[in-house]
Amino acid sequence: MATGPLNTVAAKDSYELYKELSDELMTPIESNIDAAVRYELYVSKLIYLDNLQQQCFLSVNGCQTGSSRTFHESDMEQIKKAIECTHRFMRETILEALEKRLTCYSAQGQTA
Repeated sequence: MATGPLNTVAAKDSYELYKELSDELMTPIESNIDAAVRYELYVSKLIYLDNLQQQCFLSVNGCQTGSSRTFHESDMEQIKKAIECTHRFMRETILEALEKRLTCYSAQGQTA
């Protein structure tokens, strides 16, 4: 976690991007994408959400320089929910890939 004050310009940019993406943070990635690619996209999404959560924490707790805060406690709650949803989507993706793999092995065993 960052130890110094949060740069106001970077925080505002980050907050604006967060607000643009906020509707999509709790939605799954399209299921027609390969499970391995989807998994990697979820990992990237979690990294983004973790960074966002840290910035939000700094803003909410007054570690941001300047007079105006960007993030609010309600944003922190939404980010936490998005992290939980993303973990759930990752688990579903892993289970889907395992099920597909086991089905392939099962089918190979039956034809042999």
